[in-house]
Amino acid sequence: MAFEECGGLVSDDGCCNVCVRPQLYLDKDAVTEVKTGGVLVLPLVFYNASGIGRPLFITDVWIREGESPRRRIELPWKRLDAGGSNRLNVQTGAMERQGRHGIEITFAAATNYFMREERFAFTSSLSLEVEQGGSLVINQTINASGVGAGSDTVYAPIRLETQGETRKAAVGGQAAELGLQRADNFEAAHGVRGYTDGPLKGSVVNRGARIVWKGFGADEPVPGAITTRDSIIAIGRGKSIRAGGDNFVQLLTLDSNGVVDEQLSQAISRRHLELFIQGGRLCARVTGQSGVFIGENKHGADDALAVIGNGDVIRILPKFPDALALQVRMRANYGHIEEITITRVPAIPEGAQR
Repeated sequence: MAFEECGGLVSDDGCCNVCVRPQLYLDKDAVTEVKTGGVLVLPLVFYNASGIGRPLFITDVWIREGESPRRRIELPWKRLDAGGSNRLNVQTGAMERQGRHGIEITFAAATNYFMREERFAFTSSLSLEVEQGGSLVINQTINASGVGAGSDTVYAPIRLETQGETRKAAVGGQAAELGLQRADNFEAAHGVRGYTDGPLKGSVVNRGARIVWKGFGADEPVPGAITTRDSIIAIGRGKSIRAGGDNFVQLLTLDSNGVVDEQLSQAISRRHLELFIQGGRLCARVTGQSGVFIGENKHGADDALAVIGNGDVIRILPKFPDALALQVRMRANYGHIEEITITRVPAIPEGAQR
């Protein structure tokens, strides 16, 4: 999405580890009460470790204790500049007994580039164990190679030693880094990424999904992933890249004889529509003045981006809905959409000439 800035290449899940590098810490001045029936206050520090000056936006934070439902934590801030940090105090529920208490902290982080945004979820699991005598040990899971790298996992205990009525973290006077993992299953289940309703609910479009074009005649693109520098496919009346133009696909209307209708085609803007994958969904931004219909909804050039679902029909000219349309079909395997078929209706007849 921002390759020209960082030079980083995204994996199939769409995450760039150069731009998106959150880190989570338990602050050095952690003060807790561990008496039976009391609560713990975990002073968390969110840090943006991006090395290219790209800000992160922490949009949501959830906490889950044991098997209880997750609850959302209110955030007094959102933006994290590169190299910057913000603190958030998270209070647990009452600790009614001694022994082990599990806590899961999950948050969503967004990165923006011009009019584009990608959101990802990360999670850290803590095991809080109140030992005999009152000391508290927090066992944190740390990935040895950083965020979501999938390497060795180690357990690093942070011991909170008794100091009068309170307990402070004994971590050498420094904040203790908590291990983070990408929460891809959480992303799909809670709408952070992927489709949130319909037959594809919980399914995510892979960043490298193969797009198959049908009905475009001699200028039909070769099936493949979106590989343009800005990760956008532009379509409209202007010539295609293969014909020396700027559009990935050229859109022209046909008359009843299958010949290009020059007059009606003028109603299509030179760059009428942009297609791209964002947030694990196929999305569109309308740039043509006449707008388009996507399903039953009209979208204009001043509207926010539109999400395109399986079976949607994009009608290029709202005043002439049957003149030219694009039918979209998606195929999902185990929650991942790896192929999208876009069919032009009506199809360009074989051997048709402009």
